Amino acid sequence: MEQNSTGSILVLIPYLLIGIIAGIINAVNAWIKLEEKYLYYIFFQPLTTFLFWGWLLIQIYVPAQIYWWILTGIFPKKPDINPIFIITVVIYGISFQSLLEYIEEQALAPRNLSIIVNWVDNLLEYYLKATQLAKASDFWKSLEEEMKEIKKENLLSGLEYLEDSYFDGKYNRLNKDQYQGFQNKLTEIKQENDISLQSKKLVKTLLKGKIPRRHLPNVLRQFKLSPKFINKYFKQS
Repeated sequence: MEQNSTGSILVLIPYLLIGIIAGIINAVNAWIKLEEKYLYYIFFQPLTTFLFWGWLLIQIYVPAQIYWWILTGIFPKKPDINPIFIITVVIYGISFQSLLEYIEEQALAPRNLSIIVNWVDNLLEYYLKATQLAKASDFWKSLEEEMKEIKKENLLSGLEYLEDSYFDGKYNRLNKDQYQGFQNKLTEIKQENDISLQSKKLVKTLLKGKIPRRHLPNVLRQFKLSPKFINKYFKQS
């Protein structure tokens, strides 16, 4: 009897591992979206934030748990583990964010799971506003003031870098409309004669919330900003 029980558990382990893989895939997607959402908080480093790890575990747990409920509730007999089954679970993990609402509408899983996801999202957002907002706001304001002090030719050189290298490499091949939007903003800034207004528009429309922390030091160097200013905020970059 005990051997049968142990055997049943061992049979379930591969299914459990596949479910965890789906959760990990969802966590990676959620992490990418999180970074895009909070680009404004330039000093936010997720891996050093304890709350982020809790948020990440929830992103893994919820899709894995729903997968398990569907597997044990819908299938009286476990499906064979084959390439089609694995691919289906991978697609589920990739599209989980979109599927969650549908899964709940069809009563395939308890609604309180989305409450958990939303709760940790809101908690993380509250934490960032409490700990990062003031510091990030000060940085962007300081950057705007620093930009006003650079030479006109350095400003134009930096704008050319954004247009010809950074935005072209990051967006032109992936999102033509977004790239065109950046080009329009660059053209508008170049046509502005007042360097104070140029600096303000540049920071507000092309840097703030648009460029990740890991890229920003190199971008700022293209404008020939003071190394002292860059090192003050990005000592290890």
